[in-house]
Amino acid sequence: MIRIRLGAQGLGSVRFAVSPVGSAGDLLSAIGSSASTLAPPWRTRTTHALSRHRLGLLAVVGAGGPRGYAPDFLRPEPHAFQTDIDTALHQIATTPHDRIRYELTAAVGGHSWDPDSSRPAPRQLLGALDRGEDHFARRLADEMARFWHAALAPSWSAVRARLEADVTARASDIAHCGLAETLNRLAPNLEWHDGELVIHLLPGSVHQLTLDADAVIMTPSVFVDRAVFCAAEPPGAPDPRAPLIVYPAAKADCLPSAQDHPLIGAMRLKLLAELSQPRSTTEIAQRLYLSPATVSYHLQILHRAGLVTRTRRSRHVLYQRLGGTKPGTR
Repeated sequence: MIRIRLGAQGLGSVRFAVSPVGSAGDLLSAIGSSASTLAPPWRTRTTHALSRHRLGLLAVVGAGGPRGYAPDFLRPEPHAFQTDIDTALHQIATTPHDRIRYELTAAVGGHSWDPDSSRPAPRQLLGALDRGEDHFARRLADEMARFWHAALAPSWSAVRARLEADVTARASDIAHCGLAETLNRLAPNLEWHDGELVIHLLPGSVHQLTLDADAVIMTPSVFVDRAVFCAAEPPGAPDPRAPLIVYPAAKADCLPSAQDHPLIGAMRLKLLAELSQPRSTTEIAQRLYLSPATVSYHLQILHRAGLVTRTRRSRHVLYQRLGGTKPGTR
């Protein structure tokens, strides 16, 4: 069990973020520890990317991690709601040396909560570390970049649209029932109780941790079905960062194809119903009695998901549903 004591100030500093490199890390972890939970297209694409591009070090360190631990520096702290992939990769490549050494102590020597582990650290990991922390960080960033472009980038528009829609739904929940109740709804093993965020681990886990925090970052993921805790910061940890909790995004089928991305919410269904022919943001807003800003926001998400086309005619940008078919039909 993990307990994060926040208090009133910390609760007020809880924020949400969408992380492309975090999603790649979740996909790696899933293929390493629970591949059967992934849809077959994701399993095929992930294993193909790892083998074709010879991403052996990334597979050892990130796909479940040696001794069951994936170092937190592979999931840099997002400093904004959305961090682009290049910025995140730069964060990995420039991880401070003492942070790398601190985190890899568990990978090489075993967890402090599992001192009896007798499994040796993988030779590939030890060999990479022998060349120094700079080389180690740069190589992992390079392998993560190749994995991202091969496995996740082709579907990122659809995945990102789902993650953004999830955060939008959570914002609505906060407005209607408050932050504490919203946190209780994020995952079956996550609860807010007496000023603490409590993460219940899998049966049989002996890991116990309680820490104080001034903030927590919540990131949705399409590749987890339980809350996952990252970035434990006990006293004395170098280059400390805010605790980060990955939680399962709202249920929907998410396959490696933008065309298969499900529509989330009645609003976007209404918009698609209006787009059997090209229409501008202003025209749709007038037809549905909405503000142009609201329509523009939803159209941007539909466009990134690959569900509508966008063309410019004179001074107007026109949107149209792909194929001109009715929503929900093929």
